[in-house]
Amino acid sequence: MPQPNVKELIVAGPLADVSIAYRNQSYIADRVFPIIDRVSPRAKIARYLKGAWFRDEAGIRGAGGRAPRGGYPVDLLSLATKEYAFAKEVTDEDRRFASAAGAPPLKPDQDAIEFAAGKIDLSKEVRVANLILTGTWSGVAGEDAGGLWAAGEGNTFLTDVQARIETIRANTGLKPNKLMIDHGTYNSLKRESTVLDLIKYTERAVLTKELLAAILELDEVLIGEAIKSTAKETKAGTDFTASNIWEKNAGKGSAFLYYAPPTPGLKTPSAGYQARVAYEDGSPRRTTTWREAAEHQDVYEVAEETDIVQTGADLGFLWYDTLLT
Repeated sequence: MPQPNVKELIVAGPLADVSIAYRNQSYIADRVFPIIDRVSPRAKIARYLKGAWFRDEAGIRGAGGRAPRGGYPVDLLSLATKEYAFAKEVTDEDRRFASAAGAPPLKPDQDAIEFAAGKIDLSKEVRVANLILTGTWSGVAGEDAGGLWAAGEGNTFLTDVQARIETIRANTGLKPNKLMIDHGTYNSLKRESTVLDLIKYTERAVLTKELLAAILELDEVLIGEAIKSTAKETKAGTDFTASNIWEKNAGKGSAFLYYAPPTPGLKTPSAGYQARVAYEDGSPRRTTTWREAAEHQDVYEVAEETDIVQTGADLGFLWYDTLLT
């Protein structure tokens, strides 16, 4: 007699230990501008105006005379934090059926929290990028690189960055220590001969963020690779139109050279700062849940109260259209 085919007798159902989710693998907002934690919702940052600190005013004091005197003006930069939040509900039915035999490998409560937290991360990335890409830095709203950072003849990447390192140093006394470049520009520079010639005697002669930072004498190179969807939501949920967050013009690349200290502090300049208000338990981000009895569901909300501000326009320089597509 024929034997039963056990494989064919298995009821078709989702895999219990495999699922697929698309999420950004890298957010850099918290590494672009230092975070000031536990601030007041309406705080102010004292800023010593630079002119007085660079003025050569010391002179000879004669016997019985007085030394030259002077002062330094201080202004205040206002912070006004706003709470950014996102919530996701979990129904009793979803929770109950998630554990049924043959159900998809979903964890409704955990998934809801992760989904909401991801929305906060994405929002912050977009807001930091927008502040940089739409701002005025070192007196200009960016410089059109004309696509000349793409690999090939006439590449101006090294000369452009070195020139603007000097622009910032000459105007502030500080050398910029960080460079943000978008993912497309970074990939193109990996094939650029003027850059590769400088690392050809390294172990593998493969350009990395660390080697690029060393070439430019910077502390860090950050790669802006996060994306967002600009498509209008549809009932089917298949809507998706990709947009690179760290580009001023779609598909054309951007870069931002700037100074940021390791941590905020007194008399510590920075191109920008993030301010965060602490919640009741002292944490910078709050996750809350409540019951909506009539709907037979629980709601999970993730929130963060922040403000992102430009604090040193002369400590940054923006390029756009580094690539032309």
